Amino acid sequence: MVMRALPLALSAATRDVRMVYRRAKRNVYLTAAAGVCFATAYVAGLAAVWAFLAPLWGPAEAAALIAAVMAGVGVVIIAVLSFVKFRERRRNSRRRAAMRLSAAAAVSILPRLTKSRSLLVIAALGGLAFLATQGGDQE
Repeated sequence: MVMRALPLALSAATRDVRMVYRRAKRNVYLTAAAGVCFATAYVAGLAAVWAFLAPLWGPAEAAALIAAVMAGVGVVIIAVLSFVKFRERRRNSRRRAAMRLSAAAAVSILPRLTKSRSLLVIAALGGLAFLATQGGDQE
């Protein structure tokens, strides 16, 4: 029974893998094409803004204004990214502290739950090993 089902399962698995590979490959190509289109639209938009501003203030001033605005936008994006990273680090620190606290609570209540001394020693060693591995993952 199993020997008859094995070729069918392998056939289905390879078909699924092939389908996943084709989908991933298609998504990469389409994402790259969309990226090229967006980059072209961005450059055309900058050229249009420059063409609009050049008669008003001159070509050099228009280019300088566009560069200054884009640098300002870049600084704002970097500031937002820095803030998000700071919040994520703080959240991870709190989560690690909560994990350590729960592990310590579990280790402290363990003697009340166990009656056997050998089981208690094994559980304590496991808890200490867990605490030792959790304490060293500072970023």
